[in-house]
Amino acid sequence: MPACRAFFFFSIMETWSKKIAEQIKQALDGVKESDLRFFRVAEYLRMVKHVDDFSNECQQCKQFQTEVEREVSTIRQAVTETGKARRNYDRHIDQLARHMKKEHGFYPPYYYTYSYSFFYTLIAAVIGLLVSLLFPSIDRWFFIVPGIIVGLMAAQLIGHRKDSQIRSNNKML
Repeated sequence: MPACRAFFFFSIMETWSKKIAEQIKQALDGVKESDLRFFRVAEYLRMVKHVDDFSNECQQCKQFQTEVEREVSTIRQAVTETGKARRNYDRHIDQLARHMKKEHGFYPPYYYTYSYSFFYTLIAAVIGLLVSLLFPSIDRWFFIVPGIIVGLMAAQLIGHRKDSQIRSNNKML
């Protein structure tokens, strides 16, 4: 009997995220594909599924369930028109993504590739500049440009490897 109750409970949880996903899909029927990508609707649907998965253990995910239900009613307006609904949707999806990243270890696609690209390129450019100061007779760009290129390539390799680990562990938002 307890196994039956557990199955019933988990099927109720599963139906919540499926129900919300269907409501979102119905509300956004006919909206341009580019708008759906720009407003991160696919990512939002994945986060709704994660909220459903963690709502038993995480009190904040339980609170996010009520916020998601509230946002579903205005999501079409948020995606198609500028104004208060769009600001609320942006704020909501950012809070949800921040919570999923901080508390549950989920990351957006290409998170490390983008983050590392910025920092490694910046660090490599500074190193190139410092090396160019050691050789004042040579043009500064001679050391800065290769530094930027090496930093960017290293960031792409290391970031891609970490992003692949996230994908293989199913920890992507």
